Amino acid sequence: MIRQVIFSLTTEGPTDEKFLGNVIFRLLEDLSWKCEIEFDVYPVQIIRSKGDTFIEKMLEASKQAFSISDALCIHNDADDKTVNNVMQHKIKPFLDEIVASSDNNLCRIIVPTIPVQMIESWMLADTQLLKSLIDASKISNRDLGIDKSPESYSDPKSTISNAISIALAEKTKRRRDQVTISDLYETLGSSISLDALRQIPSFRSFEDEVCNALKKLGLMKPN
Repeated sequence: MIRQVIFSLTTEGPTDEKFLGNVIFRLLEDLSWKCEIEFDVYPVQIIRSKGDTFIEKMLEASKQAFSISDALCIHNDADDKTVNNVMQHKIKPFLDEIVASSDNNLCRIIVPTIPVQMIESWMLADTQLLKSLIDASKISNRDLGIDKSPESYSDPKSTISNAISIALAEKTKRRRDQVTISDLYETLGSSISLDALRQIPSFRSFEDEVCNALKKLGLMKPN
């Protein structure tokens, strides 16, 4: 029987779920070809937990993930030029708590998912796809303000919203479909180029964490 692999995901918000859920599913399918044991990838399970602190929320998410998945992806935007602050003050203390806990009903395979600045920086990885979705294929990246490295934008969400506004301004009134950034998360997640994402350092770190999870599950050989 072919093994089933299910990852769960907890995020900062519902729009993040739409993008990341699809990206994680597609990444697992892509990595499955590099694994020694054949497995089927099942849809990512979304977990929404409550708690007064980050650790409390993540422990609750870990409890929920235990019964429905093999690993838990924890999304937290860096809101900074590096992921160091989030790793030091949120992820590491939570991982320490997991190690110290005697609770046998916790998912202990954790995949930190930390984009530099915010998740929208990853959405800027594939500008060709983004431009097609906002009907701006004939406008240059420079004119749209999306010609720099995705992680170099201090506010990538505003960068995308501004690109949409520029694209709309180029249309006649008859052709002005009211596209908003909220419309893009799911479609970008399901279609964005994984190779383009792999050009982003924080995404490569995330992929390394996914590979580590697959190794812990005995599906991928250790280095």
